[in-house]
Formats: sequence, C-alpha cells, structure tokens
Amino acid sequence: MTRVALAGCLVYLGALAACGPTMQSRSGSGVESARDGAVTLGDAVSFYPDGSVAPGQDAAPSGPDGAPPGPDAAPPGPDAGVPISGPGTNVVWLSYGAQNAQTDGSWGPVLTDIVQHCPSAWVNIYWDADKVTHGHETSHGVHAHLRNSYNNTGGPANGFYVLWNQAAIVAEPSIWIHDVAPYVPQALQGFRYSLYLLSSPSWDDTPLYVWDEWNAYTNGTEVAVDLANAGMWSYGWRDACMGTVEFVVYAIAVGMAVRDLDSTYFTGYPQFTEFLAWNLRRSLDVFRACRVIGDFAWTDQDVYYGEVQTGASAAPFRQFLVQTYGQAFATDVLDL
Repeated sequence: MTRVALAGCLVYLGALAACGPTMQSRSGSGVESARDGAVTLGDAVSFYPDGSVAPGQDAAPSGPDGAPPGPDAAPPGPDAGVPISGPGTNVVWLSYGAQNAQTDGSWGPVLTDIVQHCPSAWVNIYWDADKVTHGHETSHGVHAHLRNSYNNTGGPANGFYVLWNQAAIVAEPSIWIHDVAPYVPQALQGFRYSLYLLSSPSWDDTPLYVWDEWNAYTNGTEVAVDLANAGMWSYGWRDACMGTVEFVVYAIAVGMAVRDLDSTYFTGYPQFTEFLAWNLRRSLDVFRACRVIGDFAWTDQDVYYGEVQTGASAAPFRQFLVQTYGQAFATDVLDL
C-alpha cells in the first residue's frame, strides 16, 4: 500500500499544512517489518487519517532516542484523578520522564505535561493553536516515541501516555481493525466511526491504533477540563468530550474482538485487559467532568452516553465488562 505523505508539515486534526508531497511505501508481508523503521524529521512520514503520524513510520528526532529519560521537567501531578482498586490495579507501568522543558502560560498543567513528554525535536510538528487539538496530536507524538524506543515486548506494540510521567506499553493482538468494526452497532457508530474503523486499510494490521486514538482523545479532554477548571478557557463552545466517550465504545469493541478472535492473547496477557480497565475509568471520569462544563455541553454526547449506560444496543458492551471484570466494576465505571 502506498500513501501520500508530507514531510516536515504541521499536523492538524483532519488536515495538513501545504508543503511538498513525497511518497512513502508501507511494504513487506511481516507485521513487524512494517513498524520497526524510524525516520528522521526530514524524511517522508505517513500519517493517520486525522493527520497524526501513523504507527511504524513514526517521525523520530535526528540522533539516538532510546536513552532513558532525564530528570522530569514538569512537577508531578495527580494520576488523572483515578483512584482504582480491582481491575486495572495490575497494569505494568513505565515511568516516563519529561523530554523537554518547554512551557507556555496559556497551556495549563495538563497540556504542559503532554508537550514536555514529547521529544523536543517533534514539539513543533504537533503544535496547534487549538489547545485540545494540541494535546491530542502531541499525545500521538509521545505514543510514537514510546513504541519506537521503549517497546520491550519482543514484537509489535503500542505505547500510551496517561499523564504525570506514567505510560504503558501494550503488545498488539493478532486481529485486524476490520475485525473490530462489526462489533459496533449502528446506534453507537458516531461520526468518527467510518474514519477510524473503516477508512484506514493501510493500518488494518495495527488494532491498537484504535487505542492510540482513544488515549489521544482522552488526553485532549483532560486538557479542556484542566483549562476550564482553572478559568483559562476563553474560546467558546467546543466539541471537547464526545470523542472520548465515542472511543470508549470503540476501545471496548477492540476488547470484544480480541476475546473472540485471539483468545490465547486475551486470557494469557493481562496487560491488555488491565490497561483497558484502567483507561476506561480515566476516560469516563474525565468525560463526565467535561460534559457538565458549559462550553463543552452537548445534547448529542449526553444521548450517546445514555445509550452506553442503559441502551439496548450497548447491552453486549456492558455484558463484556461484567464477564471480564465483574458487575461491581461495570456498575462503577459506567456510573450506573
């Protein structure tokens, strides 16, 4: 599969700044070979449908980037307000320190934390004037660095930065994104469904691409809530919450597909189910905090969340949570 790529461009949600096109091929029959080659910022880079760098062809800073992180540039913060016990307790965490010391008075602690955990040579690539998009896209850069430089699984994996120097590496299951799409009923197919689950054929063999987007949307919502709570949001209404709750559904759908199609991985690799549980708590907690903020309120997201909680179409998702984690977890995480 050959994709048009733009080298050295600013990245935006849904668009790329105009610059000279180059071609980048994703070739080879092996999954690992499609992911193990980093390139420098001056080379061609392939992008996700929303403009973010795609896994396996991640932009990398010139020079080695596999050294352990240095001292943290940002002060530690709360672990995203997620007090957990039971499911999610046993995630294997990576302590991942800051990669630069950049600051901006308009960012707030959460966006500052995300930017400071992106390799310094990449920071300008992921910048955006919209603070939520800035946090979302920069999270993709952090994830790219994690999977390129901290993957110790022995195979394809993805990395997820969940704020405050904490990250997780999760090995890729042996399914395809097209396996995930049928698990999402029409009533839960938000407007991002087609873009991310149906329109990414060149990344079909990278199912945790869906989780990469899930975590990036969650981090973007964290930025929005942080700025609003600090009285620093002055940009009017924005869709800052819907992507997170929509991707909660798609993230669970990945779990359902893996359970059915890669059962050995599902039952024998607890990092997958543990991180899913932990990040479901975080995502839904920050979504609920976001949806009640005036500038982020939206009837559409309330209706969608209500369907997830009690709607007939979401019954298989709730059943998955009960069967995998127990009724108490399902009741708590969905705030039933």
